[in-house]
Amino acid sequence: MRILPAFFLAILILPAVPAQAERAPLLDLIDAPVAFSAEYHVAAEGRGEYRGTVIHAPGRERREFATAQGRQILLIRRDTRQAAMLWPERKWYLSLPFEAASNIAGADIDAMTIERRNAVKETVAGEPCTRYDVTASGGDSSFSGRMWFTRDGILMKASGTAEAQGRRYKVDTALRNLLRIKADPQAFIIPSDYLGMQAKNLPR
Repeated sequence: MRILPAFFLAILILPAVPAQAERAPLLDLIDAPVAFSAEYHVAAEGRGEYRGTVIHAPGRERREFATAQGRQILLIRRDTRQAAMLWPERKWYLSLPFEAASNIAGADIDAMTIERRNAVKETVAGEPCTRYDVTASGGDSSFSGRMWFTRDGILMKASGTAEAQGRRYKVDTALRNLLRIKADPQAFIIPSDYLGMQAKNLPR
């Protein structure tokens, strides 16, 4: 199963950060403040590569991607501190508390803080962005590199080096075909006809 690498990557590369060069808690900054949909690409050296679609709303995110085992859907619910992986062809899911998912993935998310510096104006996939040098760290996890943010706080691109559980690897991600939308709340909920396993359910 690919839930753990996918969850780790999604959490690590999605922070929205303040304008000043100051450190701030990652969990306080992880949500883009606007709803959007896009195609995404994310790759981590030695941990896999994913392409698919993302729907985001503050506190909630849905990422779909294809694997050799079929289509999978990752739901991340910061608002309820839950995460779940869905297998639509099987109508099956696995869910667990947000903290447990981050701990198993090897990233000490609750302890991580992030800082950005050296603002430069650039365009990414047709979106006016500001590029920053970024560092994030906490516990035994860290990330350093560059991130590109839109004017309304959406992370369009990131590239750098991550470290978790004593291993260092390159991380790259980007969005394209970005659309600001009114996200459907049902996109972030496990369908009622799915069966599965959970430590504590996402809203149904």
